[in-house]
Amino acid sequence: MADNRQSLSGLNAEEAKAFHSAMLQGTGIFIAVTLVAHFLVWNWRPWF
Repeated sequence: MADNRQSLSGLNAEEAKAFHSAMLQGTGIFIAVTLVAHFLVWNWRPWF
């Protein structure tokens, strides 16, 4: 028996995994940019 349940998002399992992977990659890039920005501000004004 095939599992034909519909998810709330309308994505199938393969599409959901691809979306999840893209979300994780985007979050990682965002965190990397914020860490670089914090480091640069800390070098500019350590008391900030």
